[in-house]
Amino acid sequence: MLRIKEGELVHLIDRKGRRYHILLNAGSSFTFRHGTISHDEIIGVEDGSVVKSCYGEKLLVFRPTLAEYIGKMRKGSQIIYPKDIAAILMLADIFPGATVLEAGIGSGALTMALLRAVGTEGKVVSYERRGEFLKIARSNIESFFGTVESAGKEGSGELVVKEKDVYEGIDDKELDRILLDLQEPWRALKHVEESLRNGGILLCYNPTVLQIYKLSKRLELKYAESFRVMGIYEIGMRGWEVKGRSIRPEHRMVAHTGFIFVARKCAPVE
Repeated sequence: MLRIKEGELVHLIDRKGRRYHILLNAGSSFTFRHGTISHDEIIGVEDGSVVKSCYGEKLLVFRPTLAEYIGKMRKGSQIIYPKDIAAILMLADIFPGATVLEAGIGSGALTMALLRAVGTEGKVVSYERRGEFLKIARSNIESFFGTVESAGKEGSGELVVKEKDVYEGIDDKELDRILLDLQEPWRALKHVEESLRNGGILLCYNPTVLQIYKLSKRLELKYAESFRVMGIYEIGMRGWEVKGRSIRPEHRMVAHTGFIFVARKCAPVE
């Protein structure tokens, strides 16, 4: 039984589904519109328990999932949504023991998912040229793996962060996977070709179709012998709700957020 401990990050959920993000410290308390609850009353309970405020308001206590954590964490730049992260892990075939390079790190959302996926034998190398984004991403990553008991910190991979512009080159060689979340990914293709192993996968994430078109044409014109395009995808996700005898789709959904472009490196034909 995994009981909540001091120093953990938890979410409290009220009867209307509002979510409160708190870091537990003995002797502290949390105050909201329906009263106050002592952190000491939360420390020691089982994950998924019900606690009450001083006014009798019931709150559910949960350790946040990665998707929930991403929704509440500090943002330095636009994040990759969980629906796209899930697809990226599958389409890029991120496997335990893989060495993965990502550029740029943004707020660290994809980085955390990659660290879990590559496992203890794997490594994630993150390039980011903006120091202010690096600072926020590091804080988010350290907070997730350091304060969420179910984060999987014992099974996560090694993280190497470099304040570096990937357009200027890639130090690492024989990489299994390269993931680019950049405005102009075609500018990095020469370095990707040199650093990605044969059979490795390049995945690019871009919000506009014009970016994807330019990337596709650059690969076709200059790197057709080195890369084979595997697919271009757009992921949508719509929730449904059940109320009484009614079941219907939610009025709001997360539709277009970005395009996922996937290509595979191959040995050039002599």
